[in-house]
Amino acid sequence: MTITQIIPLLYVEDADRSIAFYRDALGFEVVQTFEADGATAWAMLKNGETKLMINQPDNADSKARRNADSYGDVVLYFYVESARDQHTDLTAQGVAVGDVTTEAYGMEEFLLRDPDGYEIAIGSRLTQLA
Repeated sequence: MTITQIIPLLYVEDADRSIAFYRDALGFEVVQTFEADGATAWAMLKNGETKLMINQPDNADSKARRNADSYGDVVLYFYVESARDQHTDLTAQGVAVGDVTTEAYGMEEFLLRDPDGYEIAIGSRLTQLA
């Protein structure tokens, strides 16, 4: 098997709320949607080469995820040119973000959560890999 890409599919309580977060806060664009009963049920989002799918099933419940410990499950890790610049931009937008940290493995990064509690790390390299 040859895998050509991975696209996370996030189950959310409110697709429109999640789409707005990823679009407005993180710069994703909506490239495709599907509606059921007059409401958005699914969407494909894209930022550069990165894609993400949002799905709103009837039984979505994100309470446990919103209350989970950091790094307790899957983390969406987005590489950017400057984590500090992104941190400044998100803070100015009023998005709740953690502090920027400098890690021993050569990254500057910070954490935040989307409206359904999915944990997102945003990081940039301090050094080039050999």
